Amino acid sequence: MKPMGILILMCLTTLANADSGLVRLSEPLGPWKVTLLTDPTPLREGPVDFSVLVQSQDTGETLLDADVSLDLTHSVAGLIMTVPASTEVSENAMLHAAKFVLPEPGQWSGRIKIQVEDHKDELTFEFTAAPPLPAWTSWWPWLIPAPVALCLYAANRRLAS
Repeated sequence: MKPMGILILMCLTTLANADSGLVRLSEPLGPWKVTLLTDPTPLREGPVDFSVLVQSQDTGETLLDADVSLDLTHSVAGLIMTVPASTEVSENAMLHAAKFVLPEPGQWSGRIKIQVEDHKDELTFEFTAAPPLPAWTSWWPWLIPAPVALCLYAANRRLAS
């Protein structure tokens, strides 16, 4: 592959979004196995995606009819959030996703509430949210092509003479 093609691929990787994110926990809970995935990695103040996979422990079958919600509490600010998770919001039809804005960095505790038919259960977890990234981190990849193109042009002209 030519060097320019490699450079373009490297720039495009910053634009790629993986589906579902990092596995935060995967534990048995009553008759289910519950897996929590979060994105971005690391979690930061701002837009986040929490996805929950609920499976039968016996068969491994995904339970799409589960009612899933997340209760999040900030340990210092005392903020309390309840966010529903559904398969309609998820990019992956097997996951119950909740996409929302995390309002504060810091230490958070969470509770996943699951109900399937008449059986309810809860699973607790903790995470730390970092401060948001500076704004320039989202647009810096767009600055790279111009200097690279100028360098390649200069190198081409030098080789031509």
